[in-house]
Amino acid sequence: MFENLNATVQRVRFRAVEPLTLPEYKGSTFRGALGHAFRQVACALRRQECDGCMLRERCAYSVCFETPVPAATTVMRKYTKAPHPFVLEPPPDTRRDFEPGEELVATLILVGRAQEHLAHFIYAFDEMARNGLGIQRRKAELLGLDAAWPPGNTQPIYNAAEERLLGTPKPVQCEDIQSRVRELHGKPLRLTFETPVRINLDGRLSKSAEMAALLPSLLRRLSLLNYFHCGASFETDVRPLLDSGRDVKNLRSKIFWKDWTRYSTRQETLMEFGGFIGWAEYPPLPDELLQALAWGEILHLGKASAFGLGKYNIAPQSVPALS
Repeated sequence: MFENLNATVQRVRFRAVEPLTLPEYKGSTFRGALGHAFRQVACALRRQECDGCMLRERCAYSVCFETPVPAATTVMRKYTKAPHPFVLEPPPDTRRDFEPGEELVATLILVGRAQEHLAHFIYAFDEMARNGLGIQRRKAELLGLDAAWPPGNTQPIYNAAEERLLGTPKPVQCEDIQSRVRELHGKPLRLTFETPVRINLDGRLSKSAEMAALLPSLLRRLSLLNYFHCGASFETDVRPLLDSGRDVKNLRSKIFWKDWTRYSTRQETLMEFGGFIGWAEYPPLPDELLQALAWGEILHLGKASAFGLGKYNIAPQSVPALS
């Protein structure tokens, strides 16, 4: 399952030029600034809205930030927008103040065809830094991008000082996920939810980290990304996986609600983006569930992932010794 799915992982390095004051969670600040800058560098017609534009299914901005549902699709025909083909993880620390010369590091994940637009993202990151970050629009500068896959093995791919591409990031592919599955096979697992997870369950936001609550949202997200952005058929027969998930019971968990409010410049209103964070432990899982969870570890879980929400990591736990 998800054999076509692929993504690249890039570290994006900035340096403060002026004193910066940013929110504790910087997802909205970075995602909003990037979207505005991306439109500046990518929109050929300088339109205010993508609806009705004849280029909307080919324009880099529309594909990545508006993501229209193609007219010929067999999936989500009643919807106007498909899942965005990127995830932007903001700098993870909760610091608010940065002095000139201090660095901030974000992470960009590009899914499938979005990788073709890496140059647009680079130009947009440079533009957003020049435009300024935070409410006061204090200036920063882009230092460069590094390929961040496999973990712990970063390689420079763009040097901003020289305005030069240095290489091409290696995508995460099915073989990498299978390797991760082998690491996790047969072991109890702890999932740590690092940023708020927003999952709709029966019309409400779920506060449950039960596997039966996580899996429907995760499988739908992976299937849609695979279908819309990686050229695969839609994974429709996920019932066996859902059935397996219903049999999984948490061993232990510590989950609590985290409220997060962001101001939408486009809609000129405050928006609530709360979700649950914390951790939950599970018994050893079947490999097909591990495969989905390993993809989600990279591509996130639930709604508003483009803001960096729904980030979790998986850590194998020690197996109790037999007495």
